[in-house]
Amino acid sequence: MKPSEIFFSQDSIKEKFDNGHTIYSTVSVCKKHPYVINKIPRMRVCKKDGKWYTLDNRRLWVFRKLEAEGHIKDVKVNQVSKDRLPAEKFTTKNGGESVVIRQPFVESDEDFDDFF
Repeated sequence: MKPSEIFFSQDSIKEKFDNGHTIYSTVSVCKKHPYVINKIPRMRVCKKDGKWYTLDNRRLWVFRKLEAEGHIKDVKVNQVSKDRLPAEKFTTKNGGESVVIRQPFVESDEDFDDFF
């Protein structure tokens, strides 16, 4: 699927993944080393009200950025039941068009060898 055809299920995201890497450093590494894109776990998506929403909002942010800059055209996804997206997690207020990043951007010099 094209990342631009998938919508955010939440209204905001943290700037860091659970592994400590930021969404910004992930985009940067993917641009420098395109094969890294395939190491990112597939996004889970579900259909709700005729639209595809992700359960993995930070990944979608990264993939949308890469698509917008011409680095990718589409990504492989795993389709899941909309039951996997509980009402309390569906917080988008703009139909999933965009998200707010909760922490401010800080430039990082993360080393690629530490990335995965």
